[in-house]
Amino acid sequence: CTYKEQMDESFGNMESEKEGRMRPEIIFMPLGGGQRVGASCYYLKIGDSNILLDAGIGVDQGMEFEPDFHCLLTSPFMQSMGQINQIFISHAHMDHVGDLLKVMNQANYANVYMTEITKTLTQYQLYDRLFIGNREKDERTRLATKGLLEKITPVSFMKTLDFGKYRVTFYPAGHIPGAMMVLFEVGRKKILYTGDYSIHHTVLTQKCIPPKGMDIDTVILCGLHAKHPDYVKKSDRMFQQIGYALHVVNDTGQSVLCKVPQLSKGIEFLKKLNDWNRTGIPIYIDESLMNVVHKMEQLSVPILNQYNRVMDMNKGRPKEAHIYLTSDRNTRWVGPYKLLNANFSLHEDFSEMKEFLKLLNPRQAMVVHCDKEKSVFDETIEQEMMRDGECRTQFTFAEENEIYQL
Repeated sequence: CTYKEQMDESFGNMESEKEGRMRPEIIFMPLGGGQRVGASCYYLKIGDSNILLDAGIGVDQGMEFEPDFHCLLTSPFMQSMGQINQIFISHAHMDHVGDLLKVMNQANYANVYMTEITKTLTQYQLYDRLFIGNREKDERTRLATKGLLEKITPVSFMKTLDFGKYRVTFYPAGHIPGAMMVLFEVGRKKILYTGDYSIHHTVLTQKCIPPKGMDIDTVILCGLHAKHPDYVKKSDRMFQQIGYALHVVNDTGQSVLCKVPQLSKGIEFLKKLNDWNRTGIPIYIDESLMNVVHKMEQLSVPILNQYNRVMDMNKGRPKEAHIYLTSDRNTRWVGPYKLLNANFSLHEDFSEMKEFLKLLNPRQAMVVHCDKEKSVFDETIEQEMMRDGECRTQFTFAEENEIYQL
C-alpha cells in the first residue's frame, strides 16, 4: 500500500484507540428476570449514569416477588436508589412494570420513559384498578401514586434522546400496543434492549421494527423460549377458541364465559371476537376490562362495536344467550355458563427468535427473561445458531446478580 494509505491506516488505528480510551465503561447486571420469568429488571451502567430497564414483579406459587436491589446497592456501582438516573419501561405487562411505583418512590431523581400507550396501560393497572371507586384506600396514598405516574415522560417511536455520553432511540417492538425496543449508542457502540417483541403482525399491533443498517454490538434479548427448541407458537389457538365460543352460542343457545389471564390478551381476544361475530351475538364485558378498552380507543386503537355491552353485576345474568368476557378469576356466575379459559401466547417461539437474531446478527447476545429448559437434552438458541455459518453472535445466558462488562 502507498505511504498515504499507511498513514491513513495508522491515523484510523490511533482514532480507534483514542475512542476506546474515551468510551465510558458499560456494565450490565440482571436484578430480576434473568434465567426465569417474572420481575424483569436490568441494571445498565454507562459511565457514571445508572439506568434501569423495566421494573416488574413476578409470581411464584401464588406469592409475588420483586427484583433484587440489594445486590445492586452492595455492588461497587451504587449505594442508594437515589443514584438511578433513568428508567426505561419496554411495555405494560406486570412482569415488566409492576414494581415501578415502588422503585420510583425510592429513586427520587430518576426520569422514567415509556410510550404514551404504555403510560396509559400502566396508569390503569397501577392506579385506576386500585383507587377509582375504592373508598377504603388512603387518600394520601392515592395522591402520591397519581403524582408519581404524572412524572412519567412519554416518548415516541423513532425519537432520539441525547444524554451527552450516549443517545437513546425507541423502536416499535410489536407484542402489545405501545411496546418499545430501546437502542443505546455509546460512541460507535450500539446496545439494543428488546423487551418482549413480535416479528409478525398481531391482532392489535404491527410487527416490530428493529434498527436497520446498524452494526449492533450487543442485544439484550428477552428470550422466553430460548431453551425450548420444540416450542412452536400456535398462532391459530386464539382463532380456534373464538370459533368455539361463537359455535356454542349459535348452535346450542348456551352462554359462554371467557376468562382471559391478562388485560392485553383480553383486548386482543375481544377485537378478533368482534371481527368474527357476524350473527350479532351480544358480547358482555366486565367493567375492569371495558375501562381499559375505552382508554385504548381514546389512543386511536379501535376495538368496540354495537354488540358490546358492559356487564352490570347488580342486574344479574342476562337472559339472552351471550358471551361474557372477563379478566376476573373470581367471577360469580360459573354454573350457568360454558367455561372457556381463553389463553394464548404473545411471545416469540424458537424459530421466530432465530429469525430475529439472524436479522440483527449482533456480536453479542445477553439472553434474559428465560424459562428453564424442559429437558437436559434440549438445545438452546446458542447451539442452534452455531450451525449458521453467517452467525457471528457470542451468547451469554445472563444470571441474576451477576456482573457483565459489555
